[in-house]
Amino acid sequence: MTKAIAVALIQILIVSSLGAKLLYDRRTRPQAWFRTARYDPNLPIRGRYVSLQIEVKDSRSAREVESKFADELRVLDNGQSRFNRFSGFGRECGSIELMDGAPVAVFDDSPAIWSCDNLTFDRWRPGPEYRLRLAEPILFFISDTAKDPTGLNREQELWVLATIPRKGPPRPIALGIKKAGEQDIRPLALD
Repeated sequence: MTKAIAVALIQILIVSSLGAKLLYDRRTRPQAWFRTARYDPNLPIRGRYVSLQIEVKDSRSAREVESKFADELRVLDNGQSRFNRFSGFGRECGSIELMDGAPVAVFDDSPAIWSCDNLTFDRWRPGPEYRLRLAEPILFFISDTAKDPTGLNREQELWVLATIPRKGPPRPIALGIKKAGEQDIRPLALD
């Protein structure tokens, strides 16, 4: 019986230490709103959640992107990619930092773009401009009674407030809606 109690206490301490670390990060690390898009998940055993692909500002100009990834862009422009508008290109490794209140990707010189030490970013071109997104989706869990927050109309954008840890993907805190032409993000009540 003593051994069972000791094992239970160790397990409680492990879970509690993880919770304490997450709470500490939420208090001490920067937080930012990220523009996001719903990503269709395929994980039926995890419960009710929304899988999100977040966007960050690119620290490179459009000219620098075109110069560095000219070959990949040529393939997209020639229609050799089946989904050229939404195909990713320009994959790079890096981290997220807060600059002037906005999350910005800071790239490292890692040659291994398929197994980055921290985060993996890729670009896509839905229109004339380039956008940068975190390659790995983040999960935002919602209650069973909450309305699905991703059913938006055209003039609305989904945003997520997240903590930016030293290493790893942002940790979502809340979802919000931003209407076209407005600056303010209205947090959603998902009770």
